[in-house]
Amino acid sequence: MMDGYQQLVQQALENVNEVLPWDLEEEIKNNQNLILLDIREPYEFQMMHIRNSLHVPRGILEGACVWNYDDTIAKLASARDQNIVLICRSGNRSVLAAQTMQLMGFENVRSLKMGIKGWNDNDIEMIDEKQNIVDIDKADKWLNTAVSAEKLAP
Repeated sequence: MMDGYQQLVQQALENVNEVLPWDLEEEIKNNQNLILLDIREPYEFQMMHIRNSLHVPRGILEGACVWNYDDTIAKLASARDQNIVLICRSGNRSVLAAQTMQLMGFENVRSLKMGIKGWNDNDIEMIDEKQNIVDIDKADKWLNTAVSAEKLAP
């Protein structure tokens, strides 16, 4: 049985397209205008991200997407018809964020299926905040940390 979060993601997937990590890797090589929009928390982005990603935490996404707000990011506010791929840890938050952007009038947004976890599982390069290449095994260990006992349902 799905919980409320999983239900929201499944409903959003009725309208949001996903792109697989290996397909995105190819697309990055061929499309200079592609925006890679990483919506994870700052500490997640600093540890590892796809090279040339734009970082906009999920909590400020809506304000970053439009003009006239403190959170406005010009590259994003002016990209309503541009090819944008949203990225999170496992591909759930990015689906919900892509749906939100669609509702805001963005025409070509997709979500990275399996998120950064899937990207790393396919041995595709990531960098840290200092532009150093992230060790795939270390990333795998962090990305696959089990949920702590106090966060599991009784």
